[in-house]
Amino acid sequence: YYITNNLRLSIMADRITQLQEETNLLATYMCDSVGVLQNSGVNSEKGKSDIALFSKLISDTSSNINLLIDSLPTEEVSSSNQYNRLLALLKENQEADKELLKTKKLAERQLELIKSASSHIASTQLKIRTELSSKLS
Repeated sequence: YYITNNLRLSIMADRITQLQEETNLLATYMCDSVGVLQNSGVNSEKGKSDIALFSKLISDTSSNINLLIDSLPTEEVSSSNQYNRLLALLKENQEADKELLKTKKLAERQLELIKSASSHIASTQLKIRTELSSKLS
């Protein structure tokens, strides 16, 4: 429960941080739009393009804020889902650990076979060299 609760709080904190950033961005767009419109004028061509630009920025940022709010975990569902997910990950981890141990044992057996074959090859080469040396002498 402690791990699940901390994970839930971590996810919520991350989303809240994102929500704060988007809210700050929205405030920036709103303030900037007022300043730009005061400088360029609402009826000018530049003013109209600025209105369209800031309208889109403010609308997109508002949509992002709504998505972030909707994605905040709820107490009941989130804890239960996260707990089940943690159990599934734990099971996957245990299965991967078993598979790793099997692979390690197989690799160790293959290493022993290679060492044995290498030793046999080395002794055979030594034997052949010895026999060739004795025949040539």
